[in-house]
Amino acid sequence: MTLIFQVICALFSGIMSALSMPNEIFHFGSPVIAFFALVPLYLAVKKAKSYKVCALLFAIDALATHLLSSYWLANFKDFAIFTLGASAFGTACIEAMAACLFFFPFAGTEPGLKIGGKKRCMEAFRPLHFAAVRVAYEWAKSTGFLAYPWGVLSMGAFNDKALLQSADIFGTYGITFLMAFFAACAAEFALTFNKFNFSLKNSFQNAKFDLICHAKCLVLCLILIFAYGTFKLNQKSPVQKVLNAVLVQQNMDPWASDDDLESIAKSIALSKKGLEEFEAMGKKADLVVWSEAVLRYAIPHSLGRYNYVPPEESLFSFIESAGVPFVIGGPYINRSNDGEDKKMYNAALVFDNAAALRGYYAKSHLVPFAEVIPFVEYDFVKNAMERLVGFSNGWNPGKRIVLFDFKAQASPESDQPIIHDLTKDAAEEAAKSLAARTAIPICFEDAFPDTCGPFHQAGAELFLNITDDSWSKTKSAEWQHFVVAAFRAVEYRTTLARSTNAGFTAVVDDKGRVLQSIPLFEDGYLCAQIPIYQRRSTIYSEYGNWFAGLVIFLVFAIAFFKALELRPPKLRDLIIEELLKIEF
Repeated sequence: MTLIFQVICALFSGIMSALSMPNEIFHFGSPVIAFFALVPLYLAVKKAKSYKVCALLFAIDALATHLLSSYWLANFKDFAIFTLGASAFGTACIEAMAACLFFFPFAGTEPGLKIGGKKRCMEAFRPLHFAAVRVAYEWAKSTGFLAYPWGVLSMGAFNDKALLQSADIFGTYGITFLMAFFAACAAEFALTFNKFNFSLKNSFQNAKFDLICHAKCLVLCLILIFAYGTFKLNQKSPVQKVLNAVLVQQNMDPWASDDDLESIAKSIALSKKGLEEFEAMGKKADLVVWSEAVLRYAIPHSLGRYNYVPPEESLFSFIESAGVPFVIGGPYINRSNDGEDKKMYNAALVFDNAAALRGYYAKSHLVPFAEVIPFVEYDFVKNAMERLVGFSNGWNPGKRIVLFDFKAQASPESDQPIIHDLTKDAAEEAAKSLAARTAIPICFEDAFPDTCGPFHQAGAELFLNITDDSWSKTKSAEWQHFVVAAFRAVEYRTTLARSTNAGFTAVVDDKGRVLQSIPLFEDGYLCAQIPIYQRRSTIYSEYGNWFAGLVIFLVFAIAFFKALELRPPKLRDLIIEELLKIEF
């Protein structure tokens, strides 16, 4: 296989990977394409003769996937140099490093492991190793300050709800592993039964035996995963409470104006329609939710302003007349005791039915370089950012986990008793039991288990996301964010509701199914009847990314044992001898 053909294969894998993810053709992605997306890449890297070639092929795959699926990052105003350029370069570098991990066990003339005198040929485990390295790559790009959990194979699984259910055990990485292993086995099948292998009888028999072993393992995994998924989909989830919420999608360009009068006025008009619709259904709304960054003036300093604006009907006058709590995205300033040190947060502001500010949640996971600039306290960094994008100040990250209790309605399915003639204490206890304990992740925080996990552990019964992706100006960006976030509902078996500027405003149940939604880039509101399920733990909620951790440990363990082969034999034998003495 020539280098040019290998490059074409890697490029084709990148194109297929991007096509498998949510896009303008397949709105929620394509599981079928996702399963076959890495076949060309595996064919190419199996024939790689050096680290350099292997790293090049992996990097090409990463670049093609990122640029074709996340091209909309270029619309982030003057930050495209970071949002698209730097992220593409970083993604390619991470996958190139993963390529070295993949190639290392097969480097040299006699790849293999010798443990206790038994030879374990690494060649037989290449498909599994390929899948494991893919998991390591996706974990590395989705973790830490620069984390970007877009462009991953699991994004293509959303339409396969049976496959999706395994996320409550393995997270997204189990799905990635299964897809990568399937692609590697499919590629091995093509290589084993091509006409050239029949001329080498012994080689063909060995390859055929390995392929049969891979196929058995793959089929077993597929049967178990889909059987579990089918069981979970048919398992009834008890609905304990229902939160009637008006989710507003105002569809405003956040960069068209520095003022918020128009966005507030439009949100008020849409909210009124939603409240009236609930009333027409004979129901009362429990909550109204507006998207991220609707307010432009910092709270609490500007509380007085919203008593008078918009001039037609002020924000706070409307909240009082509506008589329900509101969640609104906007800036919040927190001053130190001496009044000198002030910090500004991208926040979810919660107002009660009398328009009094009852609390806020400050976004903790900020967008790197767009919302937070590392080392900006140094003048040379500040000056460089001013020259590059005309921006050198950012938000401060929030440090606290904050949950809110909103009054909900008893579900008809609930087994809670109906109580009459309550004493005061009993009434308060009953009201508390009907409260929907809510976490409000902001913007892309709903894409991160590291953010949503602590919310769930603190007692959250509902993830209520407010976000504004309208700057992307593309539908694929909205669908991609939604699909990445929807995994949180399955991982924690917790409802996810989203109120967005331009989309995707929706309610997702604990199995990842869309219950209600609004079309993208349209003015609208959703009279959402959000189910609150009985809280329960999952393997994933208890142990997090245990599967990714195990797989990454095995990848480095293989690299370690391969490295021992390259060391003087005495040292290798001594270490292995000591390892074999360990009793489990």
